[in-house]
Amino acid sequence: MRVAFSTLLAEGRPFLGTFIQSAAPEFVEAAGYAGFRFAAVDLEHTYYGPEKTAEMVRAGEAADLCVLARVPALDAVWIKKCLDMGASGVIVPNVDTAAQAAEAVRLCRFAPEGGRGACPGVRANRYGAGGTEYYARANREVAVIPLVEAPEGVRNFPEILRTPGIAAVFLGPVDLSVAMGRGGDPDDPDVQAALLDMISQARRAGVPVGALAVNPAFARKLLAHGLDFLAYGIDTILMYQKCREIMEQVLETGTI
Repeated sequence: MRVAFSTLLAEGRPFLGTFIQSAAPEFVEAAGYAGFRFAAVDLEHTYYGPEKTAEMVRAGEAADLCVLARVPALDAVWIKKCLDMGASGVIVPNVDTAAQAAEAVRLCRFAPEGGRGACPGVRANRYGAGGTEYYARANREVAVIPLVEAPEGVRNFPEILRTPGIAAVFLGPVDLSVAMGRGGDPDDPDVQAALLDMISQARRAGVPVGALAVNPAFARKLLAHGLDFLAYGIDTILMYQKCREIMEQVLETGTI
């Protein structure tokens, strides 16, 4: 990995990224050139598999962008493949308990710290050029980020924060809103209260915390409350929003 997630956290100031669903490495590069610091390849809500991860990682490397993989589940095969392709870390969805968070760490670490399958010829080890030092380096640098997005995870959040080996926690406002029966609205007062409380808990525990935001006002509110990193939107939504903006501007001015 050219840009480790731990390097971004060590800078000590909030940073922005986005989610990638389009499988377009050009968008990853453009995001990096625009100043975003990370991109999370969304393998949970898209049609493609881990084979696209290497393309996204290469694009991120070209633009000095850290690339994470949001795997579709707490699954050894998905995690192994994404890390072997060179992702800087994984965001693991639907983590509701400390036991699940600990299992995510185990699947991302080589023995004796965990149970990740080892192969010297993978892209993450530069096809063997990294030598045996690769295994220790990966154990130090690969970021394990549990994604909390359901009421059970909220209830167990203090225990999740105490999980050894996690690099950060990530909060999913939209999923949490749906799970709380608030119709997917992250601006719902109860949803926001839960999110802000978890941010405060993470800050007190000294665990970096990130979240997704889909509008600037909500993003600024989270950052003002102490969020360490923020994924702004999804590439598909950002492209749609820009197209709508252009349509409105062109029609408003009468310019073709």
